[in-house]
Amino acid sequence: MQLFHNSHDTAYRMPFGAAATGSKVKLALKIISDTQPDAVKIRFWENEEEIFYDMAPKNSRENQKQSLSSSGSENTAENEFYYTATVPMPEKEGLVWYYFIVETGGKAVYYINNNDSLGGVGQTQTEPANNSYQITVYDKDYKTPDWFKGQIMYQIFTDRFFGDHSDTNGVIPKKRNEYIIHSDWYEPISFNAHPFEMGPACNDFYGGNLSGIIDKLKYLKSLGVGVIYLNPIFDAYSNHKYDTADYMNIDPMFGTNEKFTALCDEAEKLGIRVILDGVFSHTGADSIYFNKYGNYGNNTGAYKNPQSQYKEWYQFTNYPNYESWWGCSNLPNVNEMTPSYLDYILRDEDSVIKTWLKRGASGWRLDVADELPDEFIKILRREVKKQDPDAVIIGEVWEDASNKVSYSIRREYLLGKELDSVMNYPFKDNMIAFLLGNIDAECLNAHFMSIFENYPKETLYSLMNIIGTHDTMRIKTLLGGLSQDCGTQKLSSGNEELATYRLKMLSFVQMTFVGVPCIYYGDEVGMQGGSDPFNRGTYPWRAIDPDLRQWYTDLGALRNNSDCLTLGYYKTVYASGDLYIYARFTKNGKNAFGNCCKNSLAICAVNRSFESKHIDIDISEFGDFSFFSHGISNPEIVPVRDSIIEIDVAPVGCEFFISADKF
Repeated sequence: MQLFHNSHDTAYRMPFGAAATGSKVKLALKIISDTQPDAVKIRFWENEEEIFYDMAPKNSRENQKQSLSSSGSENTAENEFYYTATVPMPEKEGLVWYYFIVETGGKAVYYINNNDSLGGVGQTQTEPANNSYQITVYDKDYKTPDWFKGQIMYQIFTDRFFGDHSDTNGVIPKKRNEYIIHSDWYEPISFNAHPFEMGPACNDFYGGNLSGIIDKLKYLKSLGVGVIYLNPIFDAYSNHKYDTADYMNIDPMFGTNEKFTALCDEAEKLGIRVILDGVFSHTGADSIYFNKYGNYGNNTGAYKNPQSQYKEWYQFTNYPNYESWWGCSNLPNVNEMTPSYLDYILRDEDSVIKTWLKRGASGWRLDVADELPDEFIKILRREVKKQDPDAVIIGEVWEDASNKVSYSIRREYLLGKELDSVMNYPFKDNMIAFLLGNIDAECLNAHFMSIFENYPKETLYSLMNIIGTHDTMRIKTLLGGLSQDCGTQKLSSGNEELATYRLKMLSFVQMTFVGVPCIYYGDEVGMQGGSDPFNRGTYPWRAIDPDLRQWYTDLGALRNNSDCLTLGYYKTVYASGDLYIYARFTKNGKNAFGNCCKNSLAICAVNRSFESKHIDIDISEFGDFSFFSHGISNPEIVPVRDSIIEIDVAPVGCEFFISADKF
């Protein structure tokens, strides 16, 4: 007996992907057997309860042939059976799990998910197992901000981007005596011991500030950027500002509260919005709330004063001993669900999240979302949306956020009551693995399709698609073969050339993929560096790679001017070995969200090998297109004959075709 189900094929699961509460999903199983089974069932695990649904045979051979043709199977022999069932989704959001049971002659066989639990084609076995297929059931009213979908984002580590000190007569302010102020923007990064705690000080500054970002807004617009994501900018001791000292005020090294509002206003004039980094699982030890070192008075803060109004925020074990984030003593953990903390950060009319939205921010990125209780994030969402329904909420999650287990709890990030989006580390990790030869295109596609299957569509088109961040080594350095502990070591000329080709491929996929591509400042001009702090160097304004920057500029224009690349549908066209090809398209005059637009089709191909590749792609399923624009920087119009696009992909290269009118 042979069984077959493919959760990525609408012949076997309709609709594909996550499902809304109260909706219905049709599931199918193909069985090849000498005798018809006695019974075929679907075993569901829903709300901690086991439920069985009977499947019925579909007898029409013609219907079988039509249904199975999309999976490449047209075997309609007499020993082939096709069973279906339409299953109701629960009224409450959550994850449901399923596999199939086929009973014949008193024996049972099971069809379950594959060993990698990625969905798609599964496997047959004689015993039940835990690796079931997943369906993410999200709140039917779940909606993410339309303005955010399909945008291009740019991440800025403020101190290292650009400085403008005309407001201070050209002088970089020095908030603390022990700070190191670099006199030269291009000096090496300092790596000094912290004056009070174990670990690095992170107390060297180059003078990047909010005024500097305002100066460079037109540059960001030239890249096609529509959203700026700022690493923390609130008052704090360090240069990275993840050790918050005062949530209500901009750090004086970066500017003022008024300067932040000015930044948002000037950005808005160019169609750019600004989102902030919210660090709410811990504060700084050197803060008005904890005040370990007495820098905020001798009798204020939870560490200095047992009667402090902030004491209940923290996790003191044997006062004054306390719990801290991952053992970092300068980052004391907070009890997020403490009512006074909830009021201060979330619920009050002048709470932290609402105050900064009023001052011009368009949303929040939540640092270490895994450290925040689900209920905290739910309250945050309610309060943020109450203040600004269009504000976006993004979580830092490094894995598949639909089924993430953190501290033994299955998280509820994407069920409709918490996040709009997450940082798409699976995209980054799998693309890098593919480009470096660690997985093939088929495996890459399986990982991508798993995310498509598990995430609601509202989330998919809002995903923060990263290839580098302040927490990872510089992408060009990684693609050139150096290890994360390489520090400031530069790539050799040969390796740098290879890294640039790979980076062009990676950014090409990033800019043509579903979601919101995010550029980590300086990646677009070829910045290099190992892991923290060497991935946080100053933007090399006088030593850029002009060809790479033009590449990013062209990609940005391409994306922003193409309906199919921003909100179009996605389909893998070919994925095998070194070659990965996919289509972005609109159809029937609509994009993926039903908005009216012109029918269009883009074919995107990447070849990671050191040999050229040729392939013919049949595009007839996407519509009738006669002409395509071929290329990115200097496109040419090419005709299409018999619905076939002939693609020649250079070694370590990419090719792009998009439907066009004949010129």
